[in-house]
Amino acid sequence: MIVKFWGVRGSIPTPGQSDDIKRRLKSALVEALKARPGPDKLDEFINGLPPQINSVVGGNTPCLEVLHDGARLIIDAGSGIAPLGLELNLQSLSDRLSKPLEPETLTPPPVSAPAPKPMSLDILLTHTHWDHIQGFPFFRPAYHLENVINIYGDDVEQVENAFNFQQSNPRLFPITLQQIGATINFRALPKEGLKLGPFDIEAMPLPHPGGTLAFKVTAGGSTMVFATDYELRDGDPESDQARRQLSSFIAGVDVFISDTQYTYLENLSKQGWGHSNPLRVAEMALACGVKRFFLFHHDPCYNDTKLFDILDMTLSYINLLHPSNNLDIQLAIEGQEVQL
Repeated sequence: MIVKFWGVRGSIPTPGQSDDIKRRLKSALVEALKARPGPDKLDEFINGLPPQINSVVGGNTPCLEVLHDGARLIIDAGSGIAPLGLELNLQSLSDRLSKPLEPETLTPPPVSAPAPKPMSLDILLTHTHWDHIQGFPFFRPAYHLENVINIYGDDVEQVENAFNFQQSNPRLFPITLQQIGATINFRALPKEGLKLGPFDIEAMPLPHPGGTLAFKVTAGGSTMVFATDYELRDGDPESDQARRQLSSFIAGVDVFISDTQYTYLENLSKQGWGHSNPLRVAEMALACGVKRFFLFHHDPCYNDTKLFDILDMTLSYINLLHPSNNLDIQLAIEGQEVQL
């Protein structure tokens, strides 16, 4: 199973900042002056730089792609679903062309090219806050008549109303959901779980304003849990119960992707906002035998430098409390592929 991050920010899309780019350039130049790589070694040199220099965390809001044996799941439809849709269109178009297209170029096909191959896509929705659905009107596969898109949520009527509402006014968006092209099916997640192709899916509710779902996805003997937009407050009965349930839900999983929007101190000043901090979540992940833990739903006010500082702080905190731990802690980075 492979998990690919298409959007990792929370709240609003966040473009890169000039100060961050300048910092990276300066750091890269310092390292280049030390190593003095020749022209034929530049790619190797750049690839060998640490991620805080040679990569950007990304600015799109939540969207994950889960792949296994040719099957695909999409989780959430934040702005990250737009670039995913471009790649899916190019992949399906390549199936009908003699010369495959390169997805990374995102070059539009010739006017005379055939339509993309029909697709059937499944989207799991954690909740309908706008940063988790705002990319759907720009999801290219939704505009092809032969495609079928199944959207799963905990309250079918509420989910359908939210998707309709964001495209209901031509002054806000010119195309309604009914005019969009593809067949859109809104479906409830059964309480006993769901099987879609090779994927076994479980869901559990978590405390967040308006409610949200965590998903556990199992395929090929590997398991990942995606839990975003939740808050577990100490001394709160609802939070205590949710913490016990989530601890059981993530026990022993290969990958745990979790909301860690705020630093520990900022989380204290924003109780009730519905988000978590990395220190407390890392403690829970370690206690539950998680193998890899990814910090996710990054605050739009935090630049990449601060996010890598938060990662370092989380690693230091866990290593100080548990020197012999083997928990792998990473930042979720847009474009990153995680092999389970």
